[in-house]
Amino acid sequence: MLTKFSVTNFRNFKDKLLIDFEDRHNYGFNKRATKNGIISKSIVFGHNGCGKSNLGFALFDIVITLTDLYADQRLYDKNSFLNADSNLSYAEFNYEFKFGNEIVKYNYRKSEPKILTYEELFIDNKLIYSFNFETKEGKFDNLALIGAETLNLDKDNINFAILRFIANNTIQKEESTIKLLLDFVSHMLWFRSLGSNSFIGMTNEIVGLNDWIVKNNLIEEFEQFLKETASLNLKLDNIQVGNNNILLEKHKYRQLMFDKIASSGTISLQLFFYWYKNFNNISFLFVDEFDAFYHFELSKNIIELILQYEDMQAMLTSHNTYLANNNLLRPDCYFILKDGQLKSFADSTDRELREGHNIEKMLREGEFDE
Repeated sequence: MLTKFSVTNFRNFKDKLLIDFEDRHNYGFNKRATKNGIISKSIVFGHNGCGKSNLGFALFDIVITLTDLYADQRLYDKNSFLNADSNLSYAEFNYEFKFGNEIVKYNYRKSEPKILTYEELFIDNKLIYSFNFETKEGKFDNLALIGAETLNLDKDNINFAILRFIANNTIQKEESTIKLLLDFVSHMLWFRSLGSNSFIGMTNEIVGLNDWIVKNNLIEEFEQFLKETASLNLKLDNIQVGNNNILLEKHKYRQLMFDKIASSGTISLQLFFYWYKNFNNISFLFVDEFDAFYHFELSKNIIELILQYEDMQAMLTSHNTYLANNNLLRPDCYFILKDGQLKSFADSTDRELREGHNIEKMLREGEFDE
């Protein structure tokens, strides 16, 4: 699992922003929101423009650094990559993972989305390697610890992540640290429910959702999903027009094209259904503005669904204060993003928060504002 993350000088985060998923409190309720002492399910609140989307982009920079998986093109924008109020020439990203009892720290700096200036890897606080891409100087004394002691590294010409080079050019055992780390990163998923199917990670395939549902014989399952999450009792069918499958709503006297009449919330649910079918394979899920088109009861149902996936870490962003509820999560799993800093409810007040507290009312009344 991802245990810690920090970013500096990236987009609107001029100063260091830290997420510590191990900074949990000893609450005796809603233990399903944590796993092995790590916060595994969380929601981030914040005003428009505070950086909720950029938080997701920061977390998922590692995907474009270590894989060739698809990424929303905004992640490659050179002009907005560095903070515009800083004269620092690079952004710094720090990741800490826990695999069993092993602690892995992967840190790097970039001057642009695709240009690394520094990289280092630690395992259990032992430096495996470090490399400065500008001076071409580095330390590689402990490559044997990851089975890379025979690696033929052309330091003068390498211009991409060394960790990626190691993963692709050495024989790694199935449960090796390198394999576990690259497997985690390659199964991270960011997506948002606004507009088109915008995502980062998991795949390079961009599909038409209607066609995907029909070709995978998922019409009945999609009907059931809509019924269970949103209480929508739709009957669906399909027709083929050329090479395209068209999803239809069945009514008493005629059939209507699903895309033409479905509400924004239903279209958003269709996108969620598509990614939900991958939840068993996702390591870290980030859904930006996940409930922008949802009724508050539907938002709650989506969180309840996500909570069922114990092995998946998940972070959602929302404006819906109704979701600040100890019946869903707990005060150390709710965060406020403000002024470039992220703090949990539990760490934003001197008051001892209990299960019976109405934390939504406290949020609205400014209890967690500093």
